[in-house]
Amino acid sequence: MLEGLRALADERPGADIKALAGHRGWYRLRVGDWRVLYLSDTPGIRIDRIVNRLDLARALDTLP
Repeated sequence: MLEGLRALADERPGADIKALAGHRGWYRLRVGDWRVLYLSDTPGIRIDRIVNRLDLARALDTLP
């Protein structure tokens, strides 16, 4: 997990990042069975939560 977060912070190519459909500005980073949900804004990123892949749909329902 730590290596995935470092790749996100360093904006390394090859990180498994996708924009979340229906949630403008929100992205998810896949790290094994875990998903990091974060908001990208001008000064940087804000990690909102880290969830197991099985709980991703429920977590998406609660995003603003």
